[in-house]
Amino acid sequence: MNDDVNVIDIIEEVIMSFDAVSRFPGHGISDNIQKAIGMDVQHPGIKVSEDDDGITINCGIIVYFGVNIPQLCYDIQTRVKREVEEVTGLEVRAVNIKVEGIDKEETN
Repeated sequence: MNDDVNVIDIIEEVIMSFDAVSRFPGHGISDNIQKAIGMDVQHPGIKVSEDDDGITINCGIIVYFGVNIPQLCYDIQTRVKREVEEVTGLEVRAVNIKVEGIDKEETN
C-alpha cells in the first residue's frame, strides 16, 4: 500500500463523523511496547491489510449506550468503503467493524 497513514486518516475521519461513535479503543500492551522500542504502530482501533485483490479494513470502536449497533455498523461499513475507494482508488474488499465497548452518553 502506498500510504497507510492517509488511508487510516480517512477511515478515522469517517468513523468519528458518526455521533453514535464515542471513541476508538486504547492501545494494548503490545502496542505500547512496540512504541517504546521505536517500532511504528498503526492506529489502535484501525488495521489495514493489503493483498493482490485489494484492502481489508478492520476497525474496533466504542459506541454510546442505546445505539442500534447493527445499523450503525452497516452505515460505517458502507461509508468507509465508499470514501476510501473514491479518495484513494484502492479496491476495498471488506470493512469489518467490531464494537469493543459501550460508553454512557454524556449529558450537557
